[in-house]
Amino acid sequence: MSSNISIPHRLPLLVVSGGVLLPGSSMRIPVNTPRNMNMVKSRILRHNTLSSTIIGVVPKDPESVKDDLSSLHPIGTAAVVVQVTGTNWPKPAYSLLVTGLCRFGLESIVQESPYPVAVVNQLDKLPGEDNGMFSDLSTYTD
Repeated sequence: MSSNISIPHRLPLLVVSGGVLLPGSSMRIPVNTPRNMNMVKSRILRHNTLSSTIIGVVPKDPESVKDDLSSLHPIGTAAVVVQVTGTNWPKPAYSLLVTGLCRFGLESIVQESPYPVAVVNQLDKLPGEDNGMFSDLSTYTD
């Protein structure tokens, strides 16, 4: 039995440099930019729903010196936040453990501040789609 499984069409983006998250793999990501810190504080720490833990992890062009969204790679990975670790003293510092779900293409950036949000297009199936392991994740969007 096959079900129609999809990620939300709009995802908050966690911009990373120095690594690529692949579907099915896990990765610990330090949160060290103001944009990523805003996303963690307002999206992940303040909400405890499934939709708030599904984010887009997008690599930034490592050769770009600009800190804008024009240097984002056009393909990212939808991920679920498994764990948040960190401290608020002497200054906030967080680290996220994420697990990749599937790849997506960036269609457009619909919000840049306080953190980026993009309209995305799912490129491949989620794990467990063929055996009905997951329900339709798009029903959990805000």
